[in-house]
Amino acid sequence: MKRVNIDYRYDECGLDNVILKDLTVLTDDDGEDVITIPNVGLLHHVLMMEIAAKESGMQPNELRFVRTEFGLTQAELAALVGRDVQTIGRWERGENPIDKAAEIVVRAKVLETTGHMLKMEELARRTLASASQPPFVIDASDPDHYKPIPRAA
Repeated sequence: MKRVNIDYRYDECGLDNVILKDLTVLTDDDGEDVITIPNVGLLHHVLMMEIAAKESGMQPNELRFVRTEFGLTQAELAALVGRDVQTIGRWERGENPIDKAAEIVVRAKVLETTGHMLKMEELARRTLASASQPPFVIDASDPDHYKPIPRAA
């Protein structure tokens, strides 16, 4: 087996904009890459923090990612944000824009679980929709310490 480091697009998590930089990949004797994501729980925790702290509105797949990482059903999330379950489904499918007040609650819940907080005004500012959605680039060179790579300004 041979080891190489690559930049890997991690679509398996349900997000289409995650790049794991310098992920170690094994190549078997037949030349096939063997991709494994070590310490996936930590990686998903870092991704939730990136979603909660990003500078633009949450995307439908990001809302679904956060909800499932918390282990919440759509009905449980609906109860948390004061909406009905059909509304949550519409948000997650991208049929309707995510309500800003609900998004603030979701972001605050993520940040609260990690001991980080932003002022409500800052959270509200970050819910504004953006035409571009830059990727979440995560340094995967040390799977015991995944860390986001700062976005270029």
